[in-house]
Amino acid sequence: MRYLCITVDLDRDVNIPVRGSSAAGSIDRGAGTSPRFSSSGKGAELLVELFDSLGVKATFFAEARTLHRSGAFNFVKGHEVAMHGLDHEDFTGERTGMGYDYGDLREITEMSISLIRDCVGMNPKGFRSPYMSPNEDMLSFLSEYGIVYDSSYYTYAGDSILPYRSEYGITEIPVPKSVDRSGEPITGYLWPMHEGTRDKEDFIDMADSMNEGVFVIATHSWHVCENQKGMLDDAGVKRNINDIRSIVETLMDRGFDVISMYDASRIV
Repeated sequence: MRYLCITVDLDRDVNIPVRGSSAAGSIDRGAGTSPRFSSSGKGAELLVELFDSLGVKATFFAEARTLHRSGAFNFVKGHEVAMHGLDHEDFTGERTGMGYDYGDLREITEMSISLIRDCVGMNPKGFRSPYMSPNEDMLSFLSEYGIVYDSSYYTYAGDSILPYRSEYGITEIPVPKSVDRSGEPITGYLWPMHEGTRDKEDFIDMADSMNEGVFVIATHSWHVCENQKGMLDDAGVKRNINDIRSIVETLMDRGFDVISMYDASRIV
């Protein structure tokens, strides 16, 4: 059986690490690097409209603060909401120079879960680390807070991509990575498509090469409305939505069953 998980990182707009700061900022649009949330909220609304029109359930990996500040909680309640930190923290400290001890990591986890619960009425069951750079100390205790799966790692795509039980007692559902027909690296993240450097067919081909298991595609809510170059006009926003629609519809036509990440975690 071939399954498709559609995941959306609900981040602050065009997030960037800020040296010496636990909280990520947003790319400078002439007003400094303070976090912005409007593109993320609008993108979440448009993505939910798309997914609902297709009759599929997606998984939103939400920065808890962005879920609240962007107003996205008003739209995503019918879909799975998982955890993506509180403020898009760099939990390894590699990008910001910030260090987190065991107590810090637990405090951020507890604050994130509490805010997500306040926003959507239930605790998250899954986690994806910001920057796809997990802290192993954090992974070691997530199960104590009801987290049953993680999606913070990449794995090479082959004939089979199956979730597996990690050493931390939770299920790992990796994001695929591979090479395209020209030998260039590609992952399940749609980032380069939104930035205009890849075509949607590249991701369709990558998924269709899998014969069994769970194929994870990932995007960012803000990427619907803006990219690193600037804000998109209405035509650009529509193109992004239509490209995502085309990927999902094509894979469904080719026999992929769309499920949430939580449902995928129970395939193990």
